[in-house]
Amino acid sequence: MAIEVLGPRACRRLLAEVPVGWLAHCEDGVVHMKPVNFTVHEAEVVVRSAYGETLTAVVQGQQLTLGAGSFDETTRTGWSVVVTGRARLLGADLVNPGVSTEEGWAGFTDTVAIAVPLTTVTGRRVGPDMIGRGPGGSTGAASGRPARRP
Repeated sequence: MAIEVLGPRACRRLLAEVPVGWLAHCEDGVVHMKPVNFTVHEAEVVVRSAYGETLTAVVQGQQLTLGAGSFDETTRTGWSVVVTGRARLLGADLVNPGVSTEEGWAGFTDTVAIAVPLTTVTGRRVGPDMIGRGPGGSTGAASGRPARRP
């Protein structure tokens, strides 16, 4: 087994493959992490938040982190991507036309769209003999850096 470090473009492509991730922020030294559905729009990850601690963190200008991934326990392969940045309120469709702001799958009725910029994006792919392979199985790591063995 090996770990491959992924570049930002590969991370963005992988984020588009899964609809659910984990959104986290820290308040008073406690990490709050919640499952959310999301979409990637231009240079941001868009999620919907109910009124509460996550929305408060956005308004206060705190860093938010979104993590997503996909793993196959049988083959012991998969990937993870983490996005960190200062989120912003998106506002109404009139303010941000074209942004997909579908309602969250958790069933909250009153939600607000927020966006986490793809400012800091990191990713890893785990699999057998990943050394020298890019995100699509091609040769050459997407990040230009060799993969590291665990």
